[in-house]
Amino acid sequence: MPPKSYATASPVLTVRAQKILRSLLLFLVICLLLVTHWSFQSRPAESSPAIHVQHVRTGRGGKWYIPRSWAHDASSTPSCDAATDIVDAAECALRLALVNEAFLDNTQIPLITHQTARSADPATWSSLVRRCVERWLAAAMIPHDAGAEMAWFMWDDAGLDAMMQKYESHFYPAFSSLPYPVEKADAFRILVLKWFGGVYGDIDSQPLRHPSKWVQARDPEAWTDERGHKHAQRQTPQSPFIPPHDAPSSYASIASALHTSNSTVNAIFGIEADNPAEPDDAYWRMGYTYPVQLTNWALAMTPHHAVADRFLVALTSRIRDDEDDLPRIDPLDITGPPALTRVVKEYAEKNEADFEWQSLSSRSGHPGGRAKIVAGDILILPITGFSPGRGRIGNMGSQSTGHPAARLQHMAAGSWRKADLQVEYGKFCRTVFGLCREWSKFPDP
Repeated sequence: MPPKSYATASPVLTVRAQKILRSLLLFLVICLLLVTHWSFQSRPAESSPAIHVQHVRTGRGGKWYIPRSWAHDASSTPSCDAATDIVDAAECALRLALVNEAFLDNTQIPLITHQTARSADPATWSSLVRRCVERWLAAAMIPHDAGAEMAWFMWDDAGLDAMMQKYESHFYPAFSSLPYPVEKADAFRILVLKWFGGVYGDIDSQPLRHPSKWVQARDPEAWTDERGHKHAQRQTPQSPFIPPHDAPSSYASIASALHTSNSTVNAIFGIEADNPAEPDDAYWRMGYTYPVQLTNWALAMTPHHAVADRFLVALTSRIRDDEDDLPRIDPLDITGPPALTRVVKEYAEKNEADFEWQSLSSRSGHPGGRAKIVAGDILILPITGFSPGRGRIGNMGSQSTGHPAARLQHMAAGSWRKADLQVEYGKFCRTVFGLCREWSKFPDP
């Protein structure tokens, strides 16, 4: 009688099963690390003292600081001390900045920093956020690297709402219909720069170089792309600024000091994703919408830059067209980096002859990349500008935080970055298997 035979597992299946098991274990380890990391980042500090710095004022809508030297240098301009509302204070700060010609070097961007938080009370912030905000305040009050004093504004939810009602009353109903707080915060950062100009920085970011020194004289120099096309600033004369017909009456006297010109840098954006065009799946497997994608955790503009106006038009149209589906659409695509990239990309390609968006990539250039001027007055920083120190995984050419090209560091501790297994599985599925492209990158509310 022949011996019994027992079926044995195929070696191929065994290897495949081992790969799947290892992948699942790796995914679980990543999830555990993320949960631990985010719970630590979101934990309030044991002691949360207020930021006690001389001359920081608190009023309706947030906190602010306006350099006293600006008022001394503009004796004919009313002092900002009487302001009890953050919107009034922002109007006063812009007026003083224009009178004093207080701009970032080699730009017409006012030396004003804007930040947002659900609450302007430091006791509600994590210790990491407090440290980051203190770095911004230190840059405004005690300039380093031969920088200049800056005004600083921390807009809370009430201040955000007040500014939108006063300055964007026609858009306000659509703005209010945005279903997620992060969408309102994303839209506000563009619109506050539209009216007041300056620098926006997330509260979990910190300046590595004083903002007044973000643009060196060589940064806007002409550059030639790989196809041999040259791109440079446009030399156009200044012209008086005509405010929108629906601008608040309090803005009229400020607008008289504004001028428009393309012969200097009027907007600064940084790259968060720098991927080659080929293979064409590399960028979305890393979670990006475009191979070269801008970040919105830091940006800077002059008041009423064309990009801000176009962003508002695009957002208004998107809200109208997708009104019923807004809660189901990834917020990043509505107001986040992909939305900002889409607007800047379309504007640059329309207003710059022979320009291709992919030419902004620095992957084939020297380490750190270089800033590139597009559409006459927009400066695009390389990935190291606003996204240095990314480490070895997903580096995309990012250099260290000590690199000369590094301006700002983002600590990625935003309040919306809560641990979410569905989001993390989507990330894992895209990266490892090349699937789940349309999986939301935003956690469910």
